[in-house]
Amino acid sequence: MKKLIEFDDAVEALGDSMLSNMPEQRIKDVQQFREYFEHQTDVKLRRLGLRLIDECASFAYMYRMGVSYDKVFDKSLEIGHLREEVTRRGLRLDRSIKA
Repeated sequence: MKKLIEFDDAVEALGDSMLSNMPEQRIKDVQQFREYFEHQTDVKLRRLGLRLIDECASFAYMYRMGVSYDKVFDKSLEIGHLREEVTRRGLRLDRSIKA
């Protein structure tokens, strides 16, 4: 569960870094969780986590390349939705393990 919280914090920091032109380190902070999700036994959590990482990288590069604001905004909405799904799935699994 701790890793999921750290991951969520990294995703949030990436979005917040738009004000500082999205430094490369923020992208790496999110991508470092790829191995964590690749080793998840829950297939749905693994797929959601890896997709969220890919969408975050896409979002960052779209923003840095100056893609239209509408497309970047749509991508940020998609990321927000995926964040919710990853968190919800992770919490559900954590509860079932503790039960």
